[in-house]
Amino acid sequence: MFAAPGTYKPVGMFTTTHIVSVCVCICLIVLAVVLTRKMKKETYLIMLRVFAVVFTCLELFKIIWSLSMGLKNINSWMPLYFCSLFIYALWFTWSKNKEIRDFGLSFIAMAGIIAGGVFLICPSTSFNNYPIWHFQCLYSMIYHSTFVYSSIMIFVTRATEINFKLAIKYIIFCLVFMALALIMNTIWKDANLMFLSRPSVIPIPILKTIHNFSQLLYTMIIITAHLLMSFVAGIYWLINKAITKNSNTKNQA
Repeated sequence: MFAAPGTYKPVGMFTTTHIVSVCVCICLIVLAVVLTRKMKKETYLIMLRVFAVVFTCLELFKIIWSLSMGLKNINSWMPLYFCSLFIYALWFTWSKNKEIRDFGLSFIAMAGIIAGGVFLICPSTSFNNYPIWHFQCLYSMIYHSTFVYSSIMIFVTRATEINFKLAIKYIIFCLVFMALALIMNTIWKDANLMFLSRPSVIPIPILKTIHNFSQLLYTMIIITAHLLMSFVAGIYWLINKAITKNSNTKNQA
């Protein structure tokens, strides 16, 4: 379970084991949502704070393990990838100040379903290096499943108002951490935090072509792609408006 990378054959991408693990995670997410669909906002926030402590401890263990295995390249242990921001967002939910708390909730709401879902489908950083029973794979699938679940539950519990203001907070939150990642990528040789410097394991061939043409253009595309998730607020607003309008029409009838 804690073997060094390369000791055992890795799961691989889109193998039978990978597909089965994704199906299991989806079933667990759906089950969790069904079982907690009546959860109140206050309970949801307490749950997020528990997640903050649990995942921070697991992430610290992952860092210590990586360094003990000799994986000293900053890409291997620094929790500064896009989905890693879930941990930082969780700590924002501890704030009693709604404005500060909403910075964390904005990231969970806008990025959770899309980013968490994409990683479950393409867990290239763990499944290409470890067997399914390795803690790296298990932790990754649990972490990203929780990310997706937490995002869905924001809409279910209405923990915060999904609007344009929240979308702006999401953009600010992301830009701060992406700026930090760019600085660290500049300082540390071969650093590629948030995959802002090069495509690396991203399974999208055209990104490699773009990177070969212009690294700056590639970086701008990755940043823009992350920020575009703020459109989740707009989509939610349109759906909510349509539902409200339909309900009002039925009541008038």
